[in-house]
Amino acid sequence: IIRALAQAGYEDVAANILEMQRQRVIGDYLQTAAIFAEAPGRPFKVLSALTDPNDYRGPGTGYRVEGSRWALLQDIPQAWDPRDFLRELEATEREPWLEEVGQAQAGTEPEVIIAVGPAFGLSIQQTLSGLDLREVLRAMIQGIHEEGLPARVIRIHHTADCAFIGHAGAQLSGSGVAIGIQSKGTAVIHQRDLAPLENLELFSMAPNLDLDTYQQIGRNAARYAQHRPTTPVPVRIDNTARLRLIVQTTLLHRREIEHVEPGRPPSELRLR
Repeated sequence: IIRALAQAGYEDVAANILEMQRQRVIGDYLQTAAIFAEAPGRPFKVLSALTDPNDYRGPGTGYRVEGSRWALLQDIPQAWDPRDFLRELEATEREPWLEEVGQAQAGTEPEVIIAVGPAFGLSIQQTLSGLDLREVLRAMIQGIHEEGLPARVIRIHHTADCAFIGHAGAQLSGSGVAIGIQSKGTAVIHQRDLAPLENLELFSMAPNLDLDTYQQIGRNAARYAQHRPTTPVPVRIDNTARLRLIVQTTLLHRREIEHVEPGRPPSELRLR
């Protein structure tokens, strides 16, 4: 193959393949942390822990990826500009469909409160998995109604943390049970007498939640509110979601934080 490539005019390709065979025989590339460096005139120079040891002597010392190699590592095919995601968020904004009707009051009858985040239905209209937040809210309300309880929707203004959103809702719920949901889709079923970081059920994998799951969350919350036996909602586990969606998650949470108003009490909402 090497000879044929050379005879056909691909001398550079033939030389590289021949050098690869030579490197296999030499074996230097098997050294610890070895790479082939693109040194001038030596495209197959081996850098490793033996030939180029790291001279780390404390913070600020040692090997730093820089120059052409750093540029090469950053130039990945699937890279995208985070600003494009923010522009997509702005493109999905529409007329408000949740109307504030005053300050939320403590309930006196059995109910389940759905406490939404500060940006829910405002500057954020979809979950991480692309579900329309209006449909998500309707699914949870339907699940609550199926178990025979009314649902009440409030907006939490003072925090963007899912646990504290749910905890704040539970303090106002007539049954002491509430669903807290961030605008990116992360949800929790909370109870009044629990500490903020405790919960009845937590649904942290927002990308894996569909409308059926949100409906089941509503049903379970209503069952907890009525002190009925309840089986936790099964949730699909995808360990790659955090890696795939870490940037989108960060941008959505940052957008939610921009709507936080410290000290402002929860608002009662009406679905238009």
